[in-house]
Amino acid sequence: MKTHRISLCGVTCSVKEMGDTEAPAVICFHGWLDNLNSFEPLIPYLSNYRLILVDFPGHGQSDHLPPGMAYHFLDLVYVIQDVIAHFKLAEPIIMGHSMGGAASTLYSSISEKVKCLILIEALGPLTVTEDETVALMQKSITERQWLSSKSMPRYENIEKALAVRAHHSNINPDIIRPIVERGITKLNDGVSWSSDARLRVASINRLTEKQLLPLLQQIKCPVLLIEADQGMFGKNPLMHERKKWLSHLTTEVLSGGHHVHMEKPKAASALIQNFIEQHR
Repeated sequence: MKTHRISLCGVTCSVKEMGDTEAPAVICFHGWLDNLNSFEPLIPYLSNYRLILVDFPGHGQSDHLPPGMAYHFLDLVYVIQDVIAHFKLAEPIIMGHSMGGAASTLYSSISEKVKCLILIEALGPLTVTEDETVALMQKSITERQWLSSKSMPRYENIEKALAVRAHHSNINPDIIRPIVERGITKLNDGVSWSSDARLRVASINRLTEKQLLPLLQQIKCPVLLIEADQGMFGKNPLMHERKKWLSHLTTEVLSGGHHVHMEKPKAASALIQNFIEQHR
């Protein structure tokens, strides 16, 4: 395994690389407030591939944006572009969970380089209606102002932080532990999250569904969507509606929650490997 510190969108980010460099490359992008350890449970089952795991800016062990700047979801498309350019990948396979899957969806809509797209509990980003745009912008500036007077929560030890995260994500602490262990920083009086507090500020703008649909139609590569029966799709008819706009979609459902790839890594990996081998 190699550990890299590379510049992505102007931010020094942490990346792990493992496997045969001659094998098909699978780039993995995690969800909001997670980190690259989100994919740790899959690694033993995907040893036939070159895995490239990325901490997004402000997450895990990657640097934060400079003071005064804000995190914009659409900028993650540039991050993906920079990863592919850094490793000189001609036909990468992109895998993304949640926010990472949403960003991967957008990148795949505007790039012909992607060999295959694997989405875990994701199919495009959160959207707004035209009427919701003003309220979203107001929320963003209010949260930005509020955040300036707040500090990150502190915990006595990692176990306390783990309990909080497990409760928030409605997941077994042992399953989410890899993310928590990579996502904390030690303090003199305990631990806190290493992620940038500005990530908690709502994006000042989002695409509308009308803007998103033509992008989904532009995705020409094969797409594997792994849903969880207790995840975000079951209660979100909008996500199911988006499936109609993808021309090469395979959908699989596993038993579990939003982090189903961590809960059921063997089953998820089998679906991923079968999909990749079908489209090599």
